[in-house]
Amino acid sequence: MLETGMSRLARFWSPLRRLAALSGLLVAVACATVLPKPPTAVIAPPSSPVAASIPPSLPAGEKEKFAAFLAEARIKALAQGITAENFDRATAGIAPIPAIAQMNANQPEFAKPIWSYLDSAVSAPRIAAGKQMLAAYAPVLADIEAKSGVPKEILVAIWGMETDYGHVTGNFNLFAALATLAYDGPRQDYARPEFFAALQILQDQHYAVRDMTASWAGAFGLTQFTPTNFLRYAVDGDGDGKIDLWHSPADALASSARLLADAGWQPGQSWGYEVELPKGFAYETADLDLQKSLSEWSACGVKTMSGAALPAGDAMAAIYLPAGARGPALLVFSNFNVLFKYNNAASYALGVAMLGDRMRDRPAIAGAWPRDERPLSRSERLQFQSDLTVLGFDSGSADGVLGRKTRGALRAYQQAHSYAADGFPTAALLALLEIEVAKKNASASAK
Repeated sequence: MLETGMSRLARFWSPLRRLAALSGLLVAVACATVLPKPPTAVIAPPSSPVAASIPPSLPAGEKEKFAAFLAEARIKALAQGITAENFDRATAGIAPIPAIAQMNANQPEFAKPIWSYLDSAVSAPRIAAGKQMLAAYAPVLADIEAKSGVPKEILVAIWGMETDYGHVTGNFNLFAALATLAYDGPRQDYARPEFFAALQILQDQHYAVRDMTASWAGAFGLTQFTPTNFLRYAVDGDGDGKIDLWHSPADALASSARLLADAGWQPGQSWGYEVELPKGFAYETADLDLQKSLSEWSACGVKTMSGAALPAGDAMAAIYLPAGARGPALLVFSNFNVLFKYNNAASYALGVAMLGDRMRDRPAIAGAWPRDERPLSRSERLQFQSDLTVLGFDSGSADGVLGRKTRGALRAYQQAHSYAADGFPTAALLALLEIEVAKKNASASAK
């Protein structure tokens, strides 16, 4: 997950500066299977750790609720084999971090229009820096790709998307961030297992607590692993006998490759490509959960961007409309869905896929984005979900995240009203929903 917070690496490691320093080293290790880690600077721990004391602005009762959570968590942790010493070291002085609630509500994958998201995710500087990383870590990446089947460009794209190649890894106390999400609020089901997994990592790996920094959501390291994924997939990629996802690109990239391979990455297969849809296309079939063979999509009139027929065959793919009927259309294969294992947002998966393509000098998306569409505010996204549910189209719990369930409800609403059922939420559609809800409420009041 791409989060705020400057990494300690930023003090000593810039890709542009590193490239010159590594040029001589690359010649010396051209035949090696792994590249030594960049030198790690000795950085003193911060004088005032993040969230070291209870903020005075906490609402009444929150301090007690947080303390009760920690007391309960301590009992459970000890029952799972975590020592009292490790639990107490991990939680010493931690407190809820009020800013995390706002960060959770405004994740860029869900809050920004897809075109704005991609403008920054696949920017020219990020593409250039990615190519530098491909060159600087060529032996490492070649070895990882050979073993995992995951393309080096995809791995470097994840590195770029997650932390801008190590510049933005997060400076929150890992245990304070996860406890903030775990003790109360909408992310408890996610955060509680992650909190206990983080305790297990501390006990197994013997890290210093002060060095276990993370994003607000508890993801950490160069490629932002969650604690549970660390326990499942983290590996010693550089062969030094320890796993250091914060400072070792080889460890971080090899771990990410193992995760994607386990999730079903198909070596040698594409994630997808842009296509041209025919006039009168049935937009309700453009759904990531609805796959057809290439032959079936060809029969529907779908063509390549050059106007040629799709390749023949039974390979299964879905049509993805990242900006609805007015935007580009993409034909995506199973590897695109594998990227959701890293971050369950289609915009993120597309960012990784496109960044990887651009590192290979493949073309950018050619279709025009509907940049005149006004992005919905959080309150409007909440209203969107509420209105759909009121009108009988279940969008799930109102959380302001217009994910697959909300888009499915919107698609059903559009079909019921004979609109292009692209599942893309707009301000105009929200206005129509508001009118219908008002009519429904007025009718109910008149009875």
